[in-house]
Amino acid sequence: MMHDQRVWCVSDVTSPEDLAEKLTNHTWTLCTGFRLKGYLFLNDATHEDGAAEFGVVKEDGILQVESITFSWFGYDRALALIRSIVAGAHDDARRPILLKRIDTPDNHRCRHCA
Repeated sequence: MMHDQRVWCVSDVTSPEDLAEKLTNHTWTLCTGFRLKGYLFLNDATHEDGAAEFGVVKEDGILQVESITFSWFGYDRALALIRSIVAGAHDDARRPILLKRIDTPDNHRCRHCA
């Protein structure tokens, strides 16, 4: 991940379908992150108007398993990839990373969403 010092505001999503819709049909602040089945999808883009790059981190052990530019994908391709990630198909590519902090929407304040 390029922005390991960024503070993310992570919200839980209910399903791969919900996450695929969010990642392919919306623009997010740089501090946005999502949690699904033990994986964090953290905005790693350089700018809100740039490509929607998300680092995928397995919460258990804080291991990055993937980096995906979702703005290049349609919903169906994103959904298939998200399903394969939460099924553990990418876990062999994991790399340890350091994350500064993960917030919840209730306690998050940062310069990206001020």
